[in-house]
Amino acid sequence: MNQETKRVFRKIHRWGGLLVTGFVLFYAVTGILLNHRKTFNYFYRLKVEKTSITPSDTERIREFVKYYKSLIKRRDDPTVIKIKGANTVEFLYGSHGFIRYIVKPEKGEIIRTEKVFVEPLNRLNNILHKAAKTTVLWVIFSDIFSVVLLVSTIAGLFIFKYRKLDIILLVSGVILLSFFAVIG
Repeated sequence: MNQETKRVFRKIHRWGGLLVTGFVLFYAVTGILLNHRKTFNYFYRLKVEKTSITPSDTERIREFVKYYKSLIKRRDDPTVIKIKGANTVEFLYGSHGFIRYIVKPEKGEIIRTEKVFVEPLNRLNNILHKAAKTTVLWVIFSDIFSVVLLVSTIAGLFIFKYRKLDIILLVSGVILLSFFAVIG
């Protein structure tokens, strides 16, 4: 490889690296946070407000649920029941509505949906991004990898003598990241 080709590759590497620096830092930090979401209480706190009401009979609710369970031919109770507007009732079964029955009484129809995951993409998503059903070893490895990414990216920022184009690329990358984070 001649010197001119090497110089072009260095420029491509430098400019591309500066443009994606914000993305690399963002993904490394959020990767560590997501690996330990239980530590951070899943990133939310519950605000609880309790109000007293007159106790009432729950028979009408039980009859309502029993009636629709018979229509969808299930005996087990749903995980979640959603009432959407005045015309639709949804019964969600499993985690995050894995199986969903959408009942539209006025139209006389029941729609059953079931999430069907595309493999191997689903497995990769669970392992790489959710750290679901993985070993502690994988979490430690991905944390170490993220820390190495953070350190090498930040160290790389201090090696350069910046030119005007370098700063423009760095700022453009941060602006792009911010833009997509806001509209995302």
